[in-house]
Amino acid sequence: MQEWPQLIGAHTAALCLNAAGFEAYIIGGAVRDMLLGYTPKDFDLVTDATPDQVTSIPDFKRPRYIDTSQAYGVTRVRVPVSLEAGDSQDVELEIATYRRDVAAHLGRTRTKVEFAHLEDDVQRRDFTVNALALDPATYQLIDIIDGLSDLEHRLLRFIGEPATRIQEDPLRVLRAIRLKNQLAFDYEEATYEALEQAIGRQALDDIAPDRIRFELTYMLAHKRRLSALGDLDGLGALEALLPEVTAQKGVSQPETIHAEGDVWQHCLLTMQYLPNIISPRLAWAALLHDVGKVTTARSAEDTGDRIRFDRHYEAGAEIARQVLRRIGFGKRFRNEVAWMVRHHLAIDDLPRMRPGRAKHMMSHPAFADLLQLHKADAHAAWSTDASGAVDTGPADFSQLEQMWAEFQREQHQHPPSLKHDLGIDGNWLLQNFGLSRGPHIGEVLNVLEEKYLDDEITTPEDAQAAVRDYLRSGQGDNG
Repeated sequence: MQEWPQLIGAHTAALCLNAAGFEAYIIGGAVRDMLLGYTPKDFDLVTDATPDQVTSIPDFKRPRYIDTSQAYGVTRVRVPVSLEAGDSQDVELEIATYRRDVAAHLGRTRTKVEFAHLEDDVQRRDFTVNALALDPATYQLIDIIDGLSDLEHRLLRFIGEPATRIQEDPLRVLRAIRLKNQLAFDYEEATYEALEQAIGRQALDDIAPDRIRFELTYMLAHKRRLSALGDLDGLGALEALLPEVTAQKGVSQPETIHAEGDVWQHCLLTMQYLPNIISPRLAWAALLHDVGKVTTARSAEDTGDRIRFDRHYEAGAEIARQVLRRIGFGKRFRNEVAWMVRHHLAIDDLPRMRPGRAKHMMSHPAFADLLQLHKADAHAAWSTDASGAVDTGPADFSQLEQMWAEFQREQHQHPPSLKHDLGIDGNWLLQNFGLSRGPHIGEVLNVLEEKYLDDEITTPEDAQAAVRDYLRSGQGDNG
């Protein structure tokens, strides 16, 4: 048995259930992933034991938090396991009693269930490849609805009538798109048609924003993000969920700078040039980095020379905030993505910035992702010479990368801090200058921070003089 604590825990839990006279199977994505050669994230068990019978087994420990899912037949337990290295740990598992739905509700959040048999439990699931059951004690595979054949042919197929499965839970539309691309499968014909029809009748409107956020983020951060975007677009889901993104289609760009095509084609190429493993923040920033071009586009006739998108990065940052707010991202995530969108061009000027301003930019928590976005954005921008020949030659990022590496070394050795090195913060300003509380305090601190990083401030007395100069200039508000 491979050294997977969750698998060992599932095996141990199954033996405990068997010893108590009950059936127990691993089911769902874990079985699918093991058969495909992937490492499952978790292992869920199904059994004919009721929740009360599960909790009565003495080898099972209670979960770390209050278990509210027993009303739906799901019991969380902790199982002690011993690993080959001699270590031991508790593994937390979900053990579900065989169920069938009674009067299913939209989204299944309020669906009533009744205890049933394994055959019934399998039929209530979404896709055939997620309905394979494995006995962890004997390693016998139970395939009730021919999911193994679909797994071998790499087909994603709904169980039973596709429209019914989607009506039970519209989230399955996005799950289907995610799984098909995550696993590099194809859609079974009726499954694809059902997805297209469901999106056409606005089924996505019934999905909670947090579930949309999860599914889209998973797809965008996955290495097959370009394929997923193609499916989202082809099925109409992208237009329904992110119209600001599809609005980039047909927005022309100057061919001498962007020979790759319109803004949408540039967006797709930027996504393509990202590394395989990326953060959700980088994924969303790359998708949204040029959305501001839609509203700021000016034709060659208007400008007198070429198509321009004046200050599109500012418009794009605000649009990014609106999009991310709509699907429920928190303020910090929204601000960091918007910062990347706003600065995706400015980073090119980093070598020419004053040292303080450059260090201030590199100290931002999203700078590493911004650098990756800049690289992908630059690679995606093809240019032409006077003869019209396309130039896709590699851009030189060595100076930016060297600056970033040096900054990281400095930070590791002794990260400069106005507060920790000189004791200067908002309270210091209030006490020494009688300023009123408000946003202007942060503005003054930003000015001082840049001067400190530029070595223009080395003592508190230098800082006091800098504040007085700033206030006398009329830029600050002394309340």
